[in-house]
Amino acid sequence: MGKKFFYLDTENLSFNEIKNIRLKVFVFVLLIVVFSLGFLFALNYFTGDILGFGKVRAEKLQSENNLLKKQLEVLREKFNQVESIVAKLLEQDRELRLAVDLKPIDEDIKKVGVGGVEKKYEFNFSDKEVGELLAESFSKIERLERELRLQQKSYEEIYRQYKTNQEKFKRIPAILPLKGSLTSKFGYRKHPILGVWAMHEGVDLVVDVGTPVYATGDGVVSYVGYRGRYGLLVEIDHGFGYVTLYAHLSKAFVKEGQKVKRGDKIALSGATGLVTAPHLHYEVWKDGVPQNPLNYFFEDIEPDKYKELVQEASNN
Repeated sequence: MGKKFFYLDTENLSFNEIKNIRLKVFVFVLLIVVFSLGFLFALNYFTGDILGFGKVRAEKLQSENNLLKKQLEVLREKFNQVESIVAKLLEQDRELRLAVDLKPIDEDIKKVGVGGVEKKYEFNFSDKEVGELLAESFSKIERLERELRLQQKSYEEIYRQYKTNQEKFKRIPAILPLKGSLTSKFGYRKHPILGVWAMHEGVDLVVDVGTPVYATGDGVVSYVGYRGRYGLLVEIDHGFGYVTLYAHLSKAFVKEGQKVKRGDKIALSGATGLVTAPHLHYEVWKDGVPQNPLNYFFEDIEPDKYKELVQEASNN
């Protein structure tokens, strides 16, 4: 006679026979599996991981932890290399600022911009070394970010100043207005006609009437016309506080408001105004103060020579 299996009917509080043999087998197997698993886990718990389940996991975590350490060490070395590069950039920044006529960044401003408020990072890792390496990495990232932001602002300022200088250099009077002999220099002298000592606010270049006169720098013509002892004159506003004046002309080729470039022909020399002989009177003013034009002649380059140099530069 075969074994019989029963199940508990909780509703009627009675045991009923399981008559379906497949169901009997399934229930029997299920009970064995549940009992076995329960026994294994209980044994693992009470015997201190005798089956090695936790050991495998611990070994895996330890391996991952060691790999993380190595990666953080490599990252720290990379940060050190980047810090060295940024330090060199900060050193070069001073030279670049001086090259474009900018003051170096004040050390106090640099300390505030680069130093900032140090944020303390803490990571609760079981491995203390990993936490320290990660905190150090985050601190270096923050410091490098501040340094690069300061450097970016400085480079932007340097670039703006460089562009301004490029425009300024084109406008500064820097060549002779014509080819002629210097007869009267800048400074106090006895006036050849009036016979009194007075300030000569420019230089006189002796030439024949009709000699071409050229603009000595880029600018805008601010005046064309007759003005007392100067006779016919052309005045050019170069910006940045610079103004040049060309007097005793016989003819002007430009009009007020016209833009001119260095080397453009603007007039012909003459003998208008209060003069004893044909010549060009040339003045340079900076911020309303007369300057010695001789200080603005770049190696006494004449207009024709200047044009040759410009042509050579464009060909190269």
